[in-house]
Amino acid sequence: MNGGVLMKVAVGVDIGGTKVAVALINEKGEIVSRSQRPSQTASAEGLYQGVVQLIQEVLEENDLRIQDTYGIGVGLPGKVDVENGVAVFQNNIPWANFPVVERLKQTFGDIPVRIDNDVKVAAYAEYRLLHLKSSDMFGYVTVSTGIAATNIVNNTILRGEGFSGEIGFLKVPYFECLESLEGACSGVAIERTGRELYEDVALTTKDVFEKWRSGEEAANRIIEETAKGLASALHGMVCLLDPKVIVFGGSVSNYNPDFIELIKEELGKLLHHEQKHILENIKASTIKGDNGIIGAGLLVVE
Repeated sequence: MNGGVLMKVAVGVDIGGTKVAVALINEKGEIVSRSQRPSQTASAEGLYQGVVQLIQEVLEENDLRIQDTYGIGVGLPGKVDVENGVAVFQNNIPWANFPVVERLKQTFGDIPVRIDNDVKVAAYAEYRLLHLKSSDMFGYVTVSTGIAATNIVNNTILRGEGFSGEIGFLKVPYFECLESLEGACSGVAIERTGRELYEDVALTTKDVFEKWRSGEEAANRIIEETAKGLASALHGMVCLLDPKVIVFGGSVSNYNPDFIELIKEELGKLLHHEQKHILENIKASTIKGDNGIIGAGLLVVE
């Protein structure tokens, strides 16, 4: 181990449709070294070999052997069979029923390897770094291109039958109709509604938020309806699980902290007085876009 890596580290791998990132993560959840490259999505084997090469490069750059690390943790999109280490299906990478853990052990030897869904590993990073009591229920909501959630208690991600947290399918009020949360309140949905109301095909989600901040009526309607929809979904989480803390992640949340305040305002109108403690504990991510790769590494750091 070289002089630059003074604490034992894990290898965190964050795989998406556009890029693969690999980082060394220490016990404190800090990134020690990081590298990334475009995802090779033409074939399953091409993507795998690209991941392996990037892991090897990061290890070599830091004068490390894989045996010197805690192991490899991987976050990837779609449905993941955590118990058997298999990527089941995804929309943006070619790893249907791909045996990720088995292949990585074949390549790197009998080391700890764990995989999980990318939203769940991002949530796990936020959870670990908050140092909550084991009995505290934690909630994570990502609002980006899509919308999903994760809940964790006793250092255990709540999974159900394997498809938990897909709150994007929830029906919520939106412009006097019921729409799916993701179809109404995601970044893509904000952009789409903005283009419709402004009759401007070039309008972006960022533009809608800027118009909202300047007080434009149409943008106010969009953002207020979006906040009501998200507040309705959060109300369900609070009623069912009564979390101690809820952290927002994803690009829409990360770039618009004032939007989170509006969601809290709308949520407050729905809560019973015994539930209002959560309003003081709804916050934006402090590690933002790094939570996926940090959480992946922490999967193998007990």
